[in-house]
Amino acid sequence: MSIKDLLIVEFAEGVAGPCCGLQLADLGARVIKIESSVGDRTREWGPPMAGDDAAIFAHLNRGKESVVLDPAKDSDCEQLDAILARADAVVAQNDPGEEHNPDWNALARAHPRLVVCEIDDLGPAGPLSGFPGSELAVQAMSGFTRYVGDPGGAPCRVGFEIAGMAAAMHAYQAMAAGILHRARGGTGQYVRVSALNSLLSMKTILLIAQGGDVDEWKGFHLNGPHWPADTGWPTKDGQVTFDFRADQYDDWVAFCEKMGLGHLKDHPDYKDWRTTVHTGDRRFVFGEPYRQVFAKMTSDEVNAAVNGAGGTSLKYHTYGEVLAHPQVQILEPLVDVPDENPAARKQVGSPFRTMGEARRTQYTRAPHLGEHTQAVLAEFAAAPIERKRAAAGRGA
Repeated sequence: MSIKDLLIVEFAEGVAGPCCGLQLADLGARVIKIESSVGDRTREWGPPMAGDDAAIFAHLNRGKESVVLDPAKDSDCEQLDAILARADAVVAQNDPGEEHNPDWNALARAHPRLVVCEIDDLGPAGPLSGFPGSELAVQAMSGFTRYVGDPGGAPCRVGFEIAGMAAAMHAYQAMAAGILHRARGGTGQYVRVSALNSLLSMKTILLIAQGGDVDEWKGFHLNGPHWPADTGWPTKDGQVTFDFRADQYDDWVAFCEKMGLGHLKDHPDYKDWRTTVHTGDRRFVFGEPYRQVFAKMTSDEVNAAVNGAGGTSLKYHTYGEVLAHPQVQILEPLVDVPDENPAARKQVGSPFRTMGEARRTQYTRAPHLGEHTQAVLAEFAAAPIERKRAAAGRGA
């Protein structure tokens, strides 16, 4: 079975579920998005807007079909069941406590070859299982906010939707694994992914299970709560990174001599030279000689000097600079959605690149609310006998 043969039902709104569905839609699967009569809440998450809908909705839901169904109505539940009978997988994300939330575990049992991935914020059980989570709540609960800001300062939210995107990618992996399992002769699967557990699983390098007081643990990449924020080195027109690897002492010496700082190699404060450059908070005290030199140079000049000596220096980019950089342009991160509102025609595409196959660069726009309701319901209601046979076959 090709991914283009897959039928995915998306019963989700917000970031995590729709982003999971987007990965599959971008790869060519057919994704039917089930919405309430008021629509996915991200339709209103503007500005910026792309016509009547927010730009974030346009991005997360391109290439999908929108069908309006109300799970509180028996007739709509029957229509949803008809679609599920022919679907391959479901990504579901419902706010906890909603009276008419579908029972996805029961629906998975009713359609034994269906792969169902249900996403929640804080987990399906426990004292906070019914808590109406959010991006901020999950970040706070996971401890990610401890690793942003300055030592002793207030914990800070990561501005990016890191919890939602982490849950999306883990859900996508779970669905892909379930579909592969079924394709190799197994049955469908019912799996759950929580945003909280997704963030915890991403903290492997932080060794949160090492025992003792984790906030007192010190080591490579583990000093978050105690380490000053990794800000850049100021130049005349911005900030840059500045580093030489541990085995590049000779390169560092050559660089210092070129910059008029050759005396540093013999100074006792620079015996542990690398902690004055990148790894360690000593750079905030003993980095002053570099800082004075960089302040008189442009970012490009610092980049050229450091990189030319074998080190690593890149400018801290604005988004405009990111998209204009030749390295980013080579990656071709953007795709075109020609029938979308001009405000959202250019969007960030999938990072997948398949060797030997032409990359898909054009996609269809995100659907208007309920745009495909009549056509889809007519399609899945047109042949009830065949539908029953298909459902029976999937239960074999």
